[in-house]
Amino acid sequence: MASACCPPLLLALLLLCCGAASSAADHHGLIHLHFYFHEVEAGAPNATVVNVASLHRNSSTFGDVNVFDNDLREGPNPASRLIGRAQGIGVHASLDDSGGFTAIDFVFSDYGELSGSTLSTQGHFTVSGPSERSIVGGTGKLRFARGYLTSRLLSSTGNSIVVVFDMYFTLAH
Repeated sequence: MASACCPPLLLALLLLCCGAASSAADHHGLIHLHFYFHEVEAGAPNATVVNVASLHRNSSTFGDVNVFDNDLREGPNPASRLIGRAQGIGVHASLDDSGGFTAIDFVFSDYGELSGSTLSTQGHFTVSGPSERSIVGGTGKLRFARGYLTSRLLSSTGNSIVVVFDMYFTLAH
């Protein structure tokens, strides 16, 4: 009789252990990337952003559309290692000029095992403070990526900006 009781108990312990291992794998499966976006304003030498549509009926930027191909660098210094490009569009979609919508592909060219892979993001950016956007997919080693990114303006000069990005995501393989 004791032997008939052991298999259900053993099965319960096995399931409990497997559940704990699965939770640990989910927790440890979160990937974090940290890098810097360097943008040179339109009109400046080597500009990386251009305004492709603008109504300019008043002082508002509402309705403006910008296209960009910005450097992704390992650090905030413009001479730090180039790891890829941030290619996308930004639409000034807020009547009060407080933010807008972006769709960005982060293309990694020199980023270790992620070289040749991309992350696709979209969402609202805020001009006055930190922004959070969705990671909606990826390619290569980052296929099936899902998560979010945070960004904030680190520095701004007369013709360039540096934005720090932190990406948090999982891969659903």
